[in-house]
Amino acid sequence: MSSDQFYMQLPALQHFAEVLDASSYQELPEDWLLVITDVQGSTSAIAEGRYQDINALGGCTVAAVLNAVKPLDIPYIFGGDGASFCIPPSCEQQVRQALLGCVQLAEESMNLKLRAGLVPYRDIKASSPLLVCRYHRAGKLHQAIFADEGLQRADYLLKRDKTYHVQSGEGPAAADFTGFECRWQRVPSPREVTVSLLVEVLAPSLEEKLECYRDLLERMQKLFGDEQTQQPLSIAGVRLSFDRDKLISEARARRFGQSGSFALGLEVWKLRLINLIGWLLMSLKIRLGRAHWGDYKKDLLLRSDFRKFDGVFRSVFAADNKALKTFQAWLDQEQLAGRLNYGMHTSNAAQLTCLVSQAGIEHVHFVDGCDGGYALAAAQLKQQQSKN
Repeated sequence: MSSDQFYMQLPALQHFAEVLDASSYQELPEDWLLVITDVQGSTSAIAEGRYQDINALGGCTVAAVLNAVKPLDIPYIFGGDGASFCIPPSCEQQVRQALLGCVQLAEESMNLKLRAGLVPYRDIKASSPLLVCRYHRAGKLHQAIFADEGLQRADYLLKRDKTYHVQSGEGPAAADFTGFECRWQRVPSPREVTVSLLVEVLAPSLEEKLECYRDLLERMQKLFGDEQTQQPLSIAGVRLSFDRDKLISEARARRFGQSGSFALGLEVWKLRLINLIGWLLMSLKIRLGRAHWGDYKKDLLLRSDFRKFDGVFRSVFAADNKALKTFQAWLDQEQLAGRLNYGMHTSNAAQLTCLVSQAGIEHVHFVDGCDGGYALAAAQLKQQQSKN
């Protein structure tokens, strides 16, 4: 297969259990690059109540990079305060320009600092391989799943070597944030709490790691129910927002490169009008072409990425406190035995950051826990890793 078409030509797995089989994966082509973005100082920003902005900025980087590589499909994963991508060398220049635009948006419109860079896969291939498979979620939506330690190694290098960073002055900032949307209210947990969980299994081989992750999934299913029961979203709980604080991040992205507080305020009102129209379409169950708006929320749940894997198991799920206490006791026991590290954050709700390719038809929804979610779980995971 050609290098550019690597991901698009991977077979589509139909069941999540298949991603925990080593034979499902293929190694990333040597000439590809790993793209990493994350918000610096996210812990202090979370303490200031700005996790919505952090999440939105992570979603903006996804929109910008995916727009930059069109019409190619590439593997990527959203991580709450950033995202990771794999791109072919033919897309490097336009992705660099898009990342510079994301850095500019962060600084000028959100008062945040975004770290963004590219690591050639050949720089880490020998010590930290990266394997990829493609999991079919719903419709035309496929979710990239990663195995082994490549993404973690690229993130490590990016944080310690600025030569991998995109640098102002190396080209124009040219980000297209089309498709990024952030229009939903907090989604109350369908059960007692919403949990953001990261688990890193410690085992000498990939096969042994995947076997441990299979055990983890089985334990979660026993304690919390099947995938549908663990779903942190509900049709009744997903509601459009008209609150300025919820809409301002998208308004800033839509006004990227343009100044003026009046124009920004006007953009917020435009989004309120769009949401009003969307609410009417969904309430009246109107069909427009292939868009069945009465089924939109049901489709949204199917297209949510509340469970994923990139060498670390990541999940946002609904739980009851009694079962969660039992589960956390098991995690603590496994951590003390040196078999895994984990990070966990609980909230009363989930939040959504969305990427819409075609309104009502093609869309994907990134799920995180409110009030810190994956970012605070990652901070706890790093504390455990530092003790090893």
